[in-house]
Amino acid sequence: MRPSKFAATAVLAACATGIAAGAVQAQPLPGPGIAGVDHGVGYLVAPTADRAGLSTTVTSGRFAPTPDGQAIALTDATGAIVATVPLALRSTAGTVGLAATLADDGRTLTLTPQSDRTVQAIDAASDTIARKQYNAGVGALVGAGIGAVIGFFLGGVGALVTVPIGAGLGALIGYATP
Repeated sequence: MRPSKFAATAVLAACATGIAAGAVQAQPLPGPGIAGVDHGVGYLVAPTADRAGLSTTVTSGRFAPTPDGQAIALTDATGAIVATVPLALRSTAGTVGLAATLADDGRTLTLTPQSDRTVQAIDAASDTIARKQYNAGVGALVGAGIGAVIGFFLGGVGALVTVPIGAGLGALIGYATP
């Protein structure tokens, strides 16, 4: 491919990406939450008024704590357990406890995190991992590009060696960047 065709193709790709990215806009969910029916149990899930937790209301089932108190069970109209919600969520950054509040004779369950600090730690750990992975990807692309240029000057066939080495080094450098 000639450099002029390559430049024209690159400009067209950049314009198409810019147009597509400009046209996409996030829209809020319609209505107050998510509603549906599962295993014969109608439900409505919505954030609480203060946006600190989730509230679920069922039409033909009931919520009740499990005998060990470690979870909340949802039963259908016949009393069969349909789902179980744990009251502690574990991740690599720690454990988030959930406070459960039952209302309306067990038809409404509200779950709120017990510690904002733990939730923030989990969010921070997830953000750090995502940022490092993104940096590694960008580093790999830059390293592969540099490897391709060096390989081109080594006779073209040298790129078979320099591109993977450059990508690997770039990924390592990108991942190590804070």
